Amino acid sequence: MLREIGRGRALANALAVLAILALAGWGLQRVGQRQWAWQETFTVKAEFTSIAGIEVGDRVRVQGIDAGVVQRVAPPEKPGGLVLLGLKIDSRLRHLVRVDARARIATEGVVGAKVIEILPGQPDAVAIEEGGTIQSERQLELSELAHDAQLAMKRFDAVTEAAEKSLEHFNEIASTVAKGEGSLGKFVRDDEAYRRIVGMTGRGEKALTEMEENLTALKRTWPLSRYFNERAYFDRERLLFQPGAERNIRSWPIESLFEPGRAALTASGRKTLDGAALGFKQVLKPKSSVVIASYTDDTRDPDLAQILTQEQADAVRKYLVDRHSLDSTGWFGTRKIAAIGFGNQAPRVGPDEITVGPPRRVEVVIFTPQT
Repeated sequence: MLREIGRGRALANALAVLAILALAGWGLQRVGQRQWAWQETFTVKAEFTSIAGIEVGDRVRVQGIDAGVVQRVAPPEKPGGLVLLGLKIDSRLRHLVRVDARARIATEGVVGAKVIEILPGQPDAVAIEEGGTIQSERQLELSELAHDAQLAMKRFDAVTEAAEKSLEHFNEIASTVAKGEGSLGKFVRDDEAYRRIVGMTGRGEKALTEMEENLTALKRTWPLSRYFNERAYFDRERLLFQPGAERNIRSWPIESLFEPGRAALTASGRKTLDGAALGFKQVLKPKSSVVIASYTDDTRDPDLAQILTQEQADAVRKYLVDRHSLDSTGWFGTRKIAAIGFGNQAPRVGPDEITVGPPRRVEVVIFTPQT
């Protein structure tokens, strides 16, 4: 026989059902927020040699801010290749992620969950595009640190053992010398021999000093001064003469990269090199080498012109290596990148050919062997 439910009990049951539905909805919303399902987002990619246990759903942070999740993990196409991570990031933080941003794998606490930490990049760089790729930094594993520490301890033990043996041998020699035994013992006890050795040492040092002063004077005497200067110049000039290699040249006026008389890249100069870096990587081959040359037409002081152009070439080389890894050939290999300042001199690139272009310029020359 069925019993009728009273109104009070029915109302209580209805409220309980509504509470359960509300709790379920709140939980669903929290899960969606954790997975960035409701917020407006954008996606970028990051490539790693090893992802150290990162999985889909792991957190992404920008300057420590909880910014998104790992959306996709794509294995490498071949052994030793790069693992691709697809990252979904809150659109409100897009202005913080620039084209020169870097991604690294970090651990929360001493032993905690893995997260992807994004280092935003330089404030004057442009924001990364949808689907763009962020350069990654290799994570140093604890196993590697332990291995390196073990090797260091083995080396330290070997050095300690060698030092102990050397000390024992030295004590034996010192005891022999103290007793006046052997040639060295006799020499130590002979005051006249000691005075002669000290005198010879003093005369030798004086002779070397005079020789160095005379050589410096000769270098400043015409025509010998031209010989020494031209020899150093031709050693630098030879880097631009590579007849067995194909040349690809990119050139910019000095003022598009530097302020007048300065060797620090301007913000627009860095953007110019950022735009050129992709083209360089498309041309570069594993055996390619790079020469960065800087020139000026200032003839007032050749020595100062030489110093200025050398520092400008060094600045361009440092930026392309630090920001765009132009020296990398993959798998930890490096390529030769030379930076040369030619001052106000125009070097030859062949027996009867000299470099041409604006008198104040920086050139990036890529040599790719053809034989």
